[in-house]
Order: sequence, then structure tokens, then C-alpha cells
Amino acid sequence: MAGIEREPAEVRIPKDALDAFAAALSVRTAAVRTWADGIEWMYAMGTWEQPPLEVALMPGGEEVWLRMSTDRSSVAVWTIQ
Repeated sequence: MAGIEREPAEVRIPKDALDAFAAALSVRTAAVRTWADGIEWMYAMGTWEQPPLEVALMPGGEEVWLRMSTDRSSVAVWTIQ
């Protein structure tokens, strides 16, 4: 993705746990927005006093991207193995 600095992370989500991860995330999801690049970012419930964490499951299900709403130029990448 152009313009975004990807930051590798050591977090690995086993494929067997992906359904549980997605279910847990969907319970806490307040909104989903599709950006111009076609990626759907999920916004968890919380308060406006704290910057929200944005989460996206990449097409193909191999990576989860995380970024803070206050700095969208940097993305942490979790690999699903």
C-alpha cells in the first residue's frame, strides 16, 4: 500500500484461532469504513477521549493490519499462520 510504512510485529495468530479472533473483534466493532483503496477498517467501541485503534483483516486472510487513528502513516502488521 503506497504511502504507509509497514512495521513488522512478532505477534502470530494461528489459523485455528482466526474464527475466535474475528468473533471477538466483531463484538467490539462499532463501525466499519471502506477506504478508497478498498480496505475495510474496523473501529472498536470506546470513548472519544482516547484515540481509536483501527483494525483491518487483509484480503486472503494472511495478515491483520493495525493503526492508530491519530497516525495513519504507520501500520503494525500481524501475520496469520
